[in-house]
Amino acid sequence: MTSSPPDSPEAPDSPCSPGSPGAPGSTTPVPGAAGPGDDAPSGAQGAHALGLREEIMLVAGRELRVLLLRRSSIVSMIIVLVLTVGGILTTSAVIGGGQGPYRVGVHGAEPRVVAGLDRVVDSRGEPVEAVALAGVEPAAALQEDAPEGSAVDMVLDLSGTRPVLLVRGRADETVVSGITALARQAALSEQIASLGGDPARVSSTLTKATPTVEVLDADARDSAELPARYAILMVMDLLVMLALMGGGQVIAMGVVQEKSSRIVEILLACVRPASLLAGKTIGVGIAVVVSLGGIGVAGALAAAATDLLSPTTVRLDAIVLAMLVWMVVGHAIYAVTFAAAASLVSRREDLRAVTMPLVALMTIAYTLTIVMALGDPDQPVLRALSYLPPLAPFMMPGRLVLGASSWADQLIALVIALAFLPALVRVAAEVYTRAVTRMGARVPLREALGALGSSESTSAER
Repeated sequence: MTSSPPDSPEAPDSPCSPGSPGAPGSTTPVPGAAGPGDDAPSGAQGAHALGLREEIMLVAGRELRVLLLRRSSIVSMIIVLVLTVGGILTTSAVIGGGQGPYRVGVHGAEPRVVAGLDRVVDSRGEPVEAVALAGVEPAAALQEDAPEGSAVDMVLDLSGTRPVLLVRGRADETVVSGITALARQAALSEQIASLGGDPARVSSTLTKATPTVEVLDADARDSAELPARYAILMVMDLLVMLALMGGGQVIAMGVVQEKSSRIVEILLACVRPASLLAGKTIGVGIAVVVSLGGIGVAGALAAAATDLLSPTTVRLDAIVLAMLVWMVVGHAIYAVTFAAAASLVSRREDLRAVTMPLVALMTIAYTLTIVMALGDPDQPVLRALSYLPPLAPFMMPGRLVLGASSWADQLIALVIALAFLPALVRVAAEVYTRAVTRMGARVPLREALGALGSSESTSAER
C-alpha cells in the first residue's frame, strides 16, 4: 500500500546530495532556481551534470524509497496480502462446506445403472448423488419447484435410443465427462459380449453412446456466471480506482507540499521540471502497481486454487493481465493530470478544488462499469465511451470480464490511449513547469494554458 508524502523535506527525501548546491542545509547559492515571480524555471542550470534519464531515475528512486521500500510500507503490504488470501480461503471453505452433492437423476434405466454413477465426481472432486426418477418427468425434476426429494442438477435420460443429458442452466463439465466415459464403457462391454468384438460395430456403438447436452433455459445458462463475473468486476474496478485515485492524490499532495515549503526551488536546482514530473509519475506508479496489482494477483491465484468463482468461463489470468496493463496506462493519464492541477495552488486547503474534476471523472468511469454489469454492456453509447482514454482504464477491463469485448477491442482502445498520452503529457508538463514555482494565489488554468499557447506561437515563428 502506498503512504502519504513525507511531511518534512529533509535530505534523505531530496534528490540533491547533501552538500551539493541547493541541497537542504547547504549554504551554497542555488544557480538557476526560479523565483516566485518567474514564469518558468530555467531548470537545474549549472548545478547538475546529470542527463535527463538519470534525473528521472533519481526522482523515481526517491519516491520508491518513500512509498514502497520503507519498513512500514512493506509490513502493511504483507498484512493486506495475508488478509486477502486468508479471506478468500475462508470464504471458499465456508461456501464449499455448505454445498450439497451434485445430484444426477436417471430416467428410464435399471437400478444397476444408477448404482454405477457413484464413480462419477463433480468439478469439486466430490462423488455425485444418483437419484432414480420414478414417476417424475425429467424436465420437472430440474425445476426449482420440483417435488420433494426429486430435485436434481442434471438428468440422464436413457429412455430413448441414445443417452441425453438434460440441464436447466450450465452443465458441470466434469460430470458430463464422467457420465460419457461410463456410458461408453457400458456400451463397449455389451457390444463385445453380444457380437464378438467386431471393430466397426464397436466403434459405431461408442459414437452413438456419447450423450448430447440440451440446455432447456439458455438465459439461465448465461445468468449462472453473472454472480462470479460481477464479483470479479467489482474487485478489479476497486483495485483500479484505488491505484489511480491513490496515486494521483499522493502526487498532488507531494507537489503542493514541496511548493508550499519552497523545497521545489531546491529540487529544480538539481533536476529539470520535466524530470521531476516524470520521476514522480514513474516512482508513484511503480509503488501503486506493485502494491495493489500484487493484491489482485494474489487474490486471483487464491480464487483459482480454491475454485471459488465456479461456475465461470472467465480466465482470471487474462483478466489480471488486462487489469495491470490498464492500471499502468490509467496511472500515466491521471498522474500527470493530478500533478499539473496541484501545481496551480500553493496550499493544501485549495487542493480539493483543483482535483475535484479529476475525482469526478474517475467516479463517472467507475459508475459506468456498474451500469454495464447491471444492464447491457453492448449498448452503443457504453461501447463508444469505453474507447475514451480517461474512461478506458475502468470500462475496457470491465467489458472483458462481462464477455462484451474481444482482445482486438482491448488493443484498439490501448492504441488510442497511447496515442493520446504524449499530447496530454506535453500539456501537463508545460502547466506544471510554469505554475509550480509561482507562490501565493492560485494560478488560473486559463493563464497557464495561455502561456502554453504563446510558447507554441513563438516556436512556430522561429
